[in-house]
Amino acid sequence: MKQTIITILFAIVWVAGQAQDKLILIDSEDMAWMAKHPQMSLYNKEKARLMIPQNASFGVECRPSFSTEWVLSYDSAAHALICNEAQESIWRATYLSLHKLKHAKRNHSKWVLRKHPKNYEAPDVKTYTLAIDAKQVGMLKAIWQNVIGTAEKKEDLTLDGTTWEFFIGEQRAKARTDGYAVVKLAEQLAEVTKAGDASCCDSLIYISYQSWGMLTTKEK
Repeated sequence: MKQTIITILFAIVWVAGQAQDKLILIDSEDMAWMAKHPQMSLYNKEKARLMIPQNASFGVECRPSFSTEWVLSYDSAAHALICNEAQESIWRATYLSLHKLKHAKRNHSKWVLRKHPKNYEAPDVKTYTLAIDAKQVGMLKAIWQNVIGTAEKKEDLTLDGTTWEFFIGEQRAKARTDGYAVVKLAEQLAEVTKAGDASCCDSLIYISYQSWGMLTTKEK
């Protein structure tokens, strides 16, 4: 059974290196654009406050179109993977805080910015924690560095569709499809963190790291 799991995991991450060049690098111009748009600015601020641990050094944010957000990160103070999952959409909560419905027709509704933002109740967040050791951290961070280091510079500033945003500190890159192997890796890591499956997490990190050809002779 264990061998079957490892084989499946290897198949998931095998093509990861080939998919990385389809990631989009987020640069300072993107950040400046977001800062000038109140909805995006408030959303990013609230998402960071609610979902990203203070000591998160790297991770991935998932922003679905019609579902709730989740963030998987490595917390350097807790020495653990942390998966935070919003119980209601943060995007919707912040949108309703800044917008009001002007009029609604059968097939069309028009929303306009409020003159004064409305207070809102922040969504609850469920937190899952899974401790990992220093070797696992090193492998996982190397994968993240490889992902972000090979991301492509391209302007892409909309929130249409589900977005996965990978980060190491201030460095960020995003993906727009769940077909990328690196996105599958992030989803698998989130699932094993929520399940508290340390053994599966170890296998997933090791095989993912191996699939990028990062293992040295000594590590093998």
